Amino acid sequence: MSKAWQLKPKKYDDVIEQLLFNRGIIGESVEKKDLELFLNPNFDRDFFDPELLPDFKIAILRICQAVENKEKVGIYADYDADGIPGAAILYKSLIALGLEAEVYIPARSDGYGFNQSGIDHLISTGCKLIISVDLGIREIKFSERILEKKIDLIITDHHEPGDELPLALAVVNPKRLDSKYPFRELCGAGVVYKIIQGLAKVYPKVINEKFLKWNLDLVAISTISDVVPLVSENRIIAKYGLKVLVKTKNIGLQELYKIADIDQNKIDTYTVGFQIGPRINAPGRLDSARESFILLTTLDKNQAYKSAKYLQNQNEKRQVEMEEIFESASKIIDREKLADGKIIIVKKIGWQKGVIGPVASRLVEKYFRPTIILSETAGVLDGSCRSISGFDITKALSFCEKYLLGFGGHAGAAGVHMKLDNFQKFFTAMMKYGEKNISEKRLLPKISIDLELDKNKIGIGLFKTLGELEPFGLGNPRPFFLTTNIKLLTHRLVGRENKHLQLKFSNGISEIKGVIFNHDIDLKKISSGANYDIVYQPGLNFWNGKNWIDLRIIDIRPRAESDEIIKG
Repeated sequence: MSKAWQLKPKKYDDVIEQLLFNRGIIGESVEKKDLELFLNPNFDRDFFDPELLPDFKIAILRICQAVENKEKVGIYADYDADGIPGAAILYKSLIALGLEAEVYIPARSDGYGFNQSGIDHLISTGCKLIISVDLGIREIKFSERILEKKIDLIITDHHEPGDELPLALAVVNPKRLDSKYPFRELCGAGVVYKIIQGLAKVYPKVINEKFLKWNLDLVAISTISDVVPLVSENRIIAKYGLKVLVKTKNIGLQELYKIADIDQNKIDTYTVGFQIGPRINAPGRLDSARESFILLTTLDKNQAYKSAKYLQNQNEKRQVEMEEIFESASKIIDREKLADGKIIIVKKIGWQKGVIGPVASRLVEKYFRPTIILSETAGVLDGSCRSISGFDITKALSFCEKYLLGFGGHAGAAGVHMKLDNFQKFFTAMMKYGEKNISEKRLLPKISIDLELDKNKIGIGLFKTLGELEPFGLGNPRPFFLTTNIKLLTHRLVGRENKHLQLKFSNGISEIKGVIFNHDIDLKKISSGANYDIVYQPGLNFWNGKNWIDLRIIDIRPRAESDEIIKG
């Protein structure tokens, strides 16, 4: 598929400063303190005061009361790779304080958020206080039911609040309109971590600095897996959390590394986002997430091995399910020419609801259109929506709200629920909205390029310097560079089924290797000996005692005319 190249405006000659400018970290002038804060975040210095969070003091006082009275505390957590590690670190903290804690994690079939059976379970086991993790901000009715039972409720969440807050003892959420907290983009486990930082001030001998640092592995998994911006406090959590993940004392994670063949010495955001996180997510996508929680909290090595093995098996099942649904959906889209419209909506009976979200993401990558994939069961459709840059899928769903039983999410991703009888009306309304609000230009994939780098400046020294920007993620993505007029020496297909294209270039000084993974390049247009323009992510490999440049090529084209690159 043809892609538009969009080069960002140049502001600074220094590569690092230009990249930080592109990410909004520095402005029109370079402030040394801003550079220092981003490039060298300090665990002891740079966290914000947790007491700035709304209802924070109330929450801490109530937990302290539970400690004094030896009350049983219930933890009600979401079933994903944000909620589960968040529940694990809260559980470990409460146990360290001498409390008994009961954890409830709903199955995906129960739906997102509170359910009556979960609340009843926690109350029936004697919990006098319930703390939510990564959910609860819109639970108006259920919060009232908990209050009626004379149970105190502390909600910790990071999702956008509605017009009305739940009737809870404390609602700790940096996104509350009345919040004075300087950073609103914490994940669910990040909010829990702020609670634990507060408890550390009250119980410094129990929740000490060692406890806070060694449990950053759990918070980092949540922060990276939930794809929140890796800036400000999230950057501190990710940067130090990755170091802890390499040396983790968590025996569940240790066993997971072994079974999943994860190199413990090379853990980065990719490892967490595409290897660790999905395995923690897998049981909750297919059935119950309870085993993931056990993995992260068990002190028994045999149990850790069993849980890790289970997560690995569930992840393999998830991958098979995803591949089957992706192939099935692609055939339907191609056969019925659904990609001819501005929005793709595809449905089928019996698709596994827990994996259709990631499948929708893959379909967006393939067809570059907002995509809604729906699974039909007993006359009801449950779906996942994924969008493209610049198109708010929730606004589109709001336009069609009268045909829905419910929906929720954000601009890029949402969930939807409707009766089968309303599908055709919904389909027609969405197509109408798409035609009006999505231009043909928007449907052309764009590659956002950070800067143009002269071929003579491609070097190991520069690429090593780029390591100062890690960890990469949302808000601080891996940089994209453009290099023009570089000579292609050789190219060949490599990998299983020849899916990848390996290239070797010359910059006039040395040879430079690169690869296009899962390429869709027309090889008839590629000729060794000719000069090309390339867009790539810089990379280094360490082999045989040396660093080697290894570019991840994103796109390649014959010498482009200057007006073919969008500037600004």
